Amino acid sequence: MEASKMSFGLKTLPNVHSGHLFHKTKLSLIPRRLLQNNTLSSKKPTKQDLLRLKAGDLESTRPLTYFPPSAWEDHFLSVPVDDYKFEALEQEIESVMKPRVRDILMRPHNSDKEQIRNIHLLISLAIAHYFESDIEEFLHKAFLKLDDLISEEDDLETIAIMFEVFRLYGHKMSCDVFERFKGEDGKFKESMAHDVRGMLQLYEAAHLGLPSEDIMDDALTFTRHHLGSLTSQETIPNLFEQVQHALYRARYRNIEIVVAGKYISFYNQEKGHNKTLLKFAKLNFNFCQMHYIKELKIITKWWNELGMAPKLSYIRDRIVEAFLFAVGMFFEPRYSRGRIHATILSMIVSVVDDTCDAYATLPEVISLHDAFQRWDLGTMEELPSYMRIIYQSMLETVEVIDREMKALGKFGSLQPTIDETKSQIKLYLATAKWARSGHVPSFEDYMEIGSSSSGLDGYAAYGFISMDDCDQKQLNEWFNSKPKILKAPNNIFRLRNDVVTFEQEMSRGEVANGVNCYMKQHGVTKEAAVEVLRKMEGENYKILMEEFLLSKAVPRQILVRVLNIARMIDLYYKEGDGFSHPDQNLKDIITSLFLYPIPL
Repeated sequence: MEASKMSFGLKTLPNVHSGHLFHKTKLSLIPRRLLQNNTLSSKKPTKQDLLRLKAGDLESTRPLTYFPPSAWEDHFLSVPVDDYKFEALEQEIESVMKPRVRDILMRPHNSDKEQIRNIHLLISLAIAHYFESDIEEFLHKAFLKLDDLISEEDDLETIAIMFEVFRLYGHKMSCDVFERFKGEDGKFKESMAHDVRGMLQLYEAAHLGLPSEDIMDDALTFTRHHLGSLTSQETIPNLFEQVQHALYRARYRNIEIVVAGKYISFYNQEKGHNKTLLKFAKLNFNFCQMHYIKELKIITKWWNELGMAPKLSYIRDRIVEAFLFAVGMFFEPRYSRGRIHATILSMIVSVVDDTCDAYATLPEVISLHDAFQRWDLGTMEELPSYMRIIYQSMLETVEVIDREMKALGKFGSLQPTIDETKSQIKLYLATAKWARSGHVPSFEDYMEIGSSSSGLDGYAAYGFISMDDCDQKQLNEWFNSKPKILKAPNNIFRLRNDVVTFEQEMSRGEVANGVNCYMKQHGVTKEAAVEVLRKMEGENYKILMEEFLLSKAVPRQILVRVLNIARMIDLYYKEGDGFSHPDQNLKDIITSLFLYPIPL
C-alpha cells in the first residue's frame, strides 16, 4: 500500500494515502537565491534565426528550439478529491468486490478454457492485477496440459485468447497453433474473415510475435486487411467500434488502464455481460483515477517549488505528460510511489536533455557533463548559474529519495539511477558534438549512441527504485548486466522518434538523425530509409517479447514494466513528437483518464 506525504521543496505536500510517502526533511531542492535573475528569453525563434545557424557558427551560438507552454499548468491542484470517498472505494474493492470476483475466477466447475477466457476478460478490464498469484498458479498448471487443451479446438477466438494469455504470463505457446487456420495453399482461409471477433483477437495476439515467427506477420497482415475493409453494416455497432479502435492503436501499443477504460464501455454493451466484473472494473478505474489525481497534486506542487519552468523557459514543461508515461509503466494503485519517483526523476533528466539539446553551448554542455561525472555538489560553483539549478535539483532529489528508501529498509536502490544518469549525460555530450559540428555519422555509429540516449533503460531504473517485487541485490545485478530486454525499447524509441521528427530536426539543422544517417550511408531516398527503420522497429518489438519469455533472472512483474514502457512509444510518437508538442489526441487521453470517472 502506498504512502502519502512528501517534502520535496519548501512545503509539505498533501496526502496521497495513509502513512508517509516521503519523510519530513528540511532539505530544499532549490534555494530561492539560485532562482533570482536567471530568467531566460522565451521568444519563439523566427525562421530567419534558424537559417542563420550554419554548422560553423553553432560552436558559439546557442541552438534555437521552441517548445509550447504546458497546456495544464496548475490545473490538477484545483481538481477535488474526496478522501472519504477514496477510502470507502478502497474498502469496497478489498472487502466486497475482490472476494466476489475471486469466487468467479476460481469456480471449480469451470473448464480450463473457460478459466483462461475469464483471465483474458480480467486483463481487458484491468483488474487481473488483484489476482496475480491465483492466475499465475492456474496458468502454470494449465500450460502443462496445453496439448490436450488445443488438440481439437478450432475456434479462432478461443485459440487466439489462449495464445495471448499464456504469452503475457511468460509461457511460450507455439505460434504453430495457428497453422490449423490455413488452407492447402499455405495462406489463412478467407472464410475466417466472417468471424469478426476471432479476427480481432488474432490481430491483437499477432502483436506478441517473436523473431522468425513468420506466421504472426502473416496473421497481422491478413487481419489488418480484412478488418480494415469491414463496413459498419457487416457487424454490430459495438464490435465495429472495437475494430476501428484497435486498428488505430493495438492493445499492446497502448496504456493498459487506457485500454480498459475504453473496453469497459464496449463490455457494458455486450449482451450477457457479467455485472459483477463490470462493476469491479468501473470501481477500479475510478479508484486508480483518484490515486492519479492525488499523485499529480504532489508532483505539481513539487514542480512549482522547484521553480525551473518559469526560470528556464527553453525547457519542455510536461509534468502531466511525464506522469502519464509513469502510469503507462505501472497503472496499479499499489505503485503510487513508483509513479511519483519515475515522474520527478524523468522530468529533471528531461530538463538536462533540453539544456544540452536546445540551449547550452558546447563548452557549457562539457562543463555539465564533467560535473555529473563527479556527482558532487561542491563542483556546482564551476557551472553557469542557470545550470546550477538543474544540477542541484538532480543531486538533491536523488538524495531525498535515497533517504526515504533507506528508511523503508531498501539500500542501494538509487545506485542504478545515479549510474544511468552519468551515462546519459555522456550520450548527451556526444550528440551535442555531432549537432554543433553538423556531423553525419554512419547509421551504425549513430544507433550506438542514439539508441542509448533514448534513456528508457534509465527510466526503468527510476521505476524500479521502490518496487518490492524483487530482491534489491538481484535486481541491481540483473540491471547492471545490460539485458537485451532493456535495449529493445531504446531501439524502438529511437527508430520511431527519428522517423516522425525527421523534417522537424532537419529544419533545425540537426543532421544526425537516423533517417538522414541511413540515407547518406546507403544513398537511398527518405522513403526507402523510413521503410527500413520501420521494419527494424517491428523486429525490436519481437526481440522485446522474446526476451520477456526467455528472461528468468527477475520476476515477471519486473519484466512487465519493460514491456509497458515500450507500449507507450506509439502513444507519444505515432505521427510526431507528442511529448514536445502534445496533440489533441494525447490531451483527450489525459482528460478521460484523469478527469472523468466512469459512472456506476
